[in-house]
Amino acid sequence: MAERAIALFEQNGCSSFQFFSKNPRSLQVKHFSTAEAERCRQLMEQYRLRSVIHSAYPLNLATSIQDQPEVAIQHVHSLCNDLEIAEATGAIGVVVHFGIVKKSNRLEGYRDILTTLNAVLTMYKGPTLILLENQAGLHGGIGSTFEEHVQIKQLCMDPDRIGFCFDTCHAYVSGLWHADDQSGTEQLILHGERVGYWDDVEVVHVNDAAEPYGSLRDRHAQLGKGQIPLAAMKELLSTPQLNGVMNVLETPASDVSFHQAEWEILRTLQYSN
Repeated sequence: MAERAIALFEQNGCSSFQFFSKNPRSLQVKHFSTAEAERCRQLMEQYRLRSVIHSAYPLNLATSIQDQPEVAIQHVHSLCNDLEIAEATGAIGVVVHFGIVKKSNRLEGYRDILTTLNAVLTMYKGPTLILLENQAGLHGGIGSTFEEHVQIKQLCMDPDRIGFCFDTCHAYVSGLWHADDQSGTEQLILHGERVGYWDDVEVVHVNDAAEPYGSLRDRHAQLGKGQIPLAAMKELLSTPQLNGVMNVLETPASDVSFHQAEWEILRTLQYSN
């Protein structure tokens, strides 16, 4: 990962990277080489590159330890494993989807999320952050609002070890960010400021949306080729609340030019007047 990151930095100036610490389709704990992890950390520090890990896709914070104790413990161990690898490689945190509640009682789902987070925070004592990512709104719409993220963070046993990852596509399709409206981005920024969300955002997933506003469909598109106006994206990314925050693309790559065209767009969105 570090060698690939350095190559992309030298070729295209990319300085922020997201990677999977293990098979993204499995919760199996990975036994890693501490020497290789240290080499990765040193290389990233040498080139002043920042990285973040994305947890495995099957991970679900809302898995009930009362109803499925063995499964819940597997999820806890998997996230702890990601945090340990992140710490060893110098990544700032581990991005985790908020959780899919499969119960009719949403409050029970929130309780299960808190139980899982507290179990992880009890087992893992290092400095690496858990970064809760806003969701697209499926499965009952849980995890798509600023209020949910802020409340879960505040209710955890150690709130300082919880941060946020803001996904632009998810915010748009969930109905949180009305980027099509002239004042929609300003309202989003003020909303996050009012509830104290932006202060703990460590990563932004900069993704265009292939589906329309409020559709709840999580399909990413390349920047400028989806439904989110580039003017709205620029207004959001250039807001002082996100100054210095790591930006990561999660869009489909071009077969010919990989992401070069999008990186140019992203530089324009961030730095032009």
